[in-house]
Amino acid sequence: MVLAESFLEQFDEPFGFMDFAGIGAMSIPARKRLAETAEAMAGGGGNLIPLVFEQLEAAAVLAARLIGTTPERVVIVPNTSVGLFTVAFGLSGGSVLVPETDFAANLYPWVRAGEEGRISPRMIGVAGGRLTADLIAGAMDSSVAAAAVSLVDYRTGYRCDLASIRESIGEALLVVDAVQAVGALDVSMEHADVLVAGGHKWLRAGGGVGVMAVSDRALDRLSPTLVGWTGVRDPFDTLSSLPHPPLEGAHRYMMGSPSYVAAGALLGALEALDAVRMEEVEAAVIARSKAVEEEARRSGAEVVSPWRCDSERSGIVSFRPGGESAAEAYRRLNAEGFYLTERDGCLRAAPHATTHPDAPAALGEVLREHPASIRQRPRA
Repeated sequence: MVLAESFLEQFDEPFGFMDFAGIGAMSIPARKRLAETAEAMAGGGGNLIPLVFEQLEAAAVLAARLIGTTPERVVIVPNTSVGLFTVAFGLSGGSVLVPETDFAANLYPWVRAGEEGRISPRMIGVAGGRLTADLIAGAMDSSVAAAAVSLVDYRTGYRCDLASIRESIGEALLVVDAVQAVGALDVSMEHADVLVAGGHKWLRAGGGVGVMAVSDRALDRLSPTLVGWTGVRDPFDTLSSLPHPPLEGAHRYMMGSPSYVAAGALLGALEALDAVRMEEVEAAVIARSKAVEEEARRSGAEVVSPWRCDSERSGIVSFRPGGESAAEAYRRLNAEGFYLTERDGCLRAAPHATTHPDAPAALGEVLREHPASIRQRPRA
């Protein structure tokens, strides 16, 4: 997939940067908006309140367009965890199904809400790294109020089928941590009741900001337990008794003032993505991840590959290097300008759509140059 040059020009990450599943390299528009907002916050432009709230509203509009919902169903949040905690403490009673292999950000909210007696978290084993509707259905009973899943597994890159999971849980809420998907894959709210994604990974907006979208069903069922002064009507009315009535739509879940500077960066990041079709971005991401997988296998690495078709793939490829430890391979790759994540005996590569097409082959060349392979070369 060849993306428009006008789109590619908005990104300038180094040739070997393949760590978007960790902290993604910020886009040029995000950095520009960040700098402009920071400069405005110096006070030279006068009243800052209109500026920051206009940016929040503009970001919500673009985020809604990106994930196929309406702006009133989107609220800007500081990060993925805040969104999930909002849901966890907005539920009252019942159990929540959570894959035990999820990243801690999708575990702690349910654990903490369970400790406070609001819900009962129920962990689900995920055999072979494949979170399927059958696994969810097997754990369902009348007590289940919600299922909380990651759209993309942070370790393996496996992408679950939200449509089939939606069908398997009936009227329970489907809560989706989409931080490893939004910005890289064509993501839709069609089957989700809540979708949360921080901006610091594939959205390339830096840290301290993200998006949360909710369905009508979620609005009906989730109490605004953690709502703060920005999530209520007439927030500047300091004379009336508290609490004020919550706002309509997703904005009722705001706890307080967001990071205004970070919201500017998110707006810039979303503006960059708004200029391209996400199907094209996804196609390029999958092509890069396939190329990385092929090069890793050629080097003798063992690829962690629970997917069975392209619809189960994402931008993440994890592998155990052949002939050397992951830590040794990581050091060598880093010295050659390749940036990945090393964890639990694996390397995790996460190229984006803007990763140079030649980068996977160059990565493979370095992998094949490990000491064991050099010793095994026949003499000329």
